[in-house]
Amino acid sequence: MLPFARLTIIGLGLIGSSVARAVRAQMPAMRITGHDADPIVRERAVALGLCDDVTDTAGASVMDADLVILCVPVGAMGAVAAEFAADLPVDAVVSDVGSCKQSVAEALGAVLPNAIIIPAHPVAGTEHSGPDSGFTTLFEGRWTLVTPIPGSDEVAVEKVKELWRRCGSMVAQMDPAHHDRVL
Repeated sequence: MLPFARLTIIGLGLIGSSVARAVRAQMPAMRITGHDADPIVRERAVALGLCDDVTDTAGASVMDADLVILCVPVGAMGAVAAEFAADLPVDAVVSDVGSCKQSVAEALGAVLPNAIIIPAHPVAGTEHSGPDSGFTTLFEGRWTLVTPIPGSDEVAVEKVKELWRRCGSMVAQMDPAHHDRVL
């Protein structure tokens, strides 16, 4: 059984496009919707077939999602989440791929106070960027650190971990503040 049925990826650069590719390869039945603020990136994502649907707005991208992964710069997380807050389904999980966790958890919590937020950090990447730079195996054999905030829904935490495992990651869990001290 899939951990999620309907994934939204916001930010279709290296990491976002790699998530889309890995999910397509490992969980082909999962429906993927994508969004990027840059219309050129959206056009390229369509041409590459990264997603089942690519939307013009963040709000439209999340309307039927059960998992939303934010693949945008850490400093933009709160503003991007605010763009889709009104359209986010009540039971959707919101995650991210940012390299710092405490500030992301706080920014998302501020604009999505009732959302299920399960931050994560796949420790993977290259020096390249953009949707053409992504590849299916980027996460294979790499760590993904899942950093739920205290009191997080344990079922949601396990589902996020399972998604990353299926993308090829080794998965560990830690407190967001501890993550930021260590990394």
